[in-house]
Amino acid sequence: MPDSDSLIDRFRRMPPLVVDVLLAGVVAIVTVISVVVNDQQDSGISMTTWGWILLAVQFVPLVWRRRAPVEVLLVCWLGALFYGIQSLPDPPVMFAPLLATYTLAAYRPRRISLPVMALIVVGSAIAIWGGDGSDAADVAVGYFAGITAWVVGDSTRTQREHAAWMATRRVEETQRAATQERLAIARDLHDIVAHNVSVIAVQAEAAQAVLASDPARAGQAMESVADTARGALVELRRLLGVLRSEHDFAPQPGLESIDDLVDTVRRAGMDVRLSRSVVRPVGAVAGLTAYRLVQEALTNVLKHAGPCATDVALSVSDDALIVSVVDDGAGPRAGSSGHGLVGMRERVSVLGGTLDAGAGPAGGFAVRARLPLSA
Repeated sequence: MPDSDSLIDRFRRMPPLVVDVLLAGVVAIVTVISVVVNDQQDSGISMTTWGWILLAVQFVPLVWRRRAPVEVLLVCWLGALFYGIQSLPDPPVMFAPLLATYTLAAYRPRRISLPVMALIVVGSAIAIWGGDGSDAADVAVGYFAGITAWVVGDSTRTQREHAAWMATRRVEETQRAATQERLAIARDLHDIVAHNVSVIAVQAEAAQAVLASDPARAGQAMESVADTARGALVELRRLLGVLRSEHDFAPQPGLESIDDLVDTVRRAGMDVRLSRSVVRPVGAVAGLTAYRLVQEALTNVLKHAGPCATDVALSVSDDALIVSVVDDGAGPRAGSSGHGLVGMRERVSVLGGTLDAGAGPAGGFAVRARLPLSA
């Protein structure tokens, strides 16, 4: 036999109209049974055709309770009110108005449900005051049951709205995370492609310039072109592998990789001096950011400065890693709106650091970044 959870799930998957018809039928059966029992116990009061009509006025509108909760509640309440003021067998509880009250609070905001409930409370009080002196206990039970139904319905609506808000928030967070990941991948692609292509271009131009006069030197330059191209392909394959898999099996570059980066640029004919004074451990994130900053800065020198000397300095000051790339070139530079500098600023800002890029004190161009070690 199916368990209760499967029955509940099957009930929830039913069309709303079918569910409302079934609920209306259940309410009708329970109310009719209670009326018949009360009719048999009270010999002085008997059920009439008018009484059955007033009961039907309460049951039938429940089929449309979710589509028109205000109208259904008003009709059910009027039916129950006219039934109550007649000399008819009273059921212990008027179930139809309670279900309509719950539906109103569950499917309409408080700015609608509260005024309607206030109208019903006032109308009921007037009807009771002008009636035939209903029992105080019955009146108290009716009011308590109505208020309870409204509170339960309002709580259901609040929980449903909160669940919808949480679902929307999860979707937005997922989209935001995907956007950030795309930006990070775009930055890495820019760093890899721009740097290696710039190095290849410089080496190829150098080989072309000495091809006739010094074929051996031209051959060395072309070997460097091949090595740089292979390295670029390896990095691109690794980055694309991250997009296809959940794991990146190759380590990300860090401070220790800057030596190889500088050697690559030197083989392209660029005069680069590297100095280190890092005596404290540096986290992987800060090390990767420092590597990308040096890579982007040297790429800009290759593309814009022409033949010049460049100083790369890495040091630790207080609680931050200081990265400095200064050249003495005189060529035109990309301004602060260039994609390379924008990517640098984004990387540094994510870590809570600072970046200064502009003309150097003795000419040329200088890039200085401060990366917190706690990042």
